[in-house]
Amino acid sequence: MKHLIFSLLAIVMLSVACENGDNNNLPSKPDTKSCYTGLLVVDQNDGTVFEKSSVEVDYELKDGLLNFVMYKVKFAKAMPITLDMVVEGADYTEALDGTLTLSGNGLVPYAMGGPFEKYTITELEGEITDKTMSLSFMCGEYPVTYTGER
Repeated sequence: MKHLIFSLLAIVMLSVACENGDNNNLPSKPDTKSCYTGLLVVDQNDGTVFEKSSVEVDYELKDGLLNFVMYKVKFAKAMPITLDMVVEGADYTEALDGTLTLSGNGLVPYAMGGPFEKYTITELEGEITDKTMSLSFMCGEYPVTYTGER
C-alpha cells in the first residue's frame, strides 16, 4: 500500500510541478565520461527494499556547493515513470587527494521542472573520488543509498 501511495504522490507532484529557472545548471543528459553508474537502494519502510541498477549520477561544484543529478531514476517498483532528480546545495570538503566528502540537510529536490518538497533530502552523507561515489540520505521518509563507479 505504501508503494502505491508513494507512486501516486510522485505522479501528483509531477503533474503540479511549476517551472523553476534556478535548477537548470546541471546537464540534461549524463556525460558518460564523468558519470558514475551504480545501484540505488530505497528502503520502502515496510520490510522491503527497491533496487534500481545502472543509475547514472553526475555532479558539479558551483559557488562553494555541490549539486548532483540522478538520471532516469525510480524510487519504487510501482512508480510508473523514471525521472531525472536534481539536488542542489550540498556542503562538501575536499581532501588533499581530491576526495570530496559531502553533507546536507533540507535540500529540496527538483524533477520535471518543479520542487518535490515532500521528498526533501535530509541526513545526506557521501564521498566522491575519481573512481567511486557513495551517497546515503533520507528522501522524505525513505532511506536511500547509492553506490556507483566510473
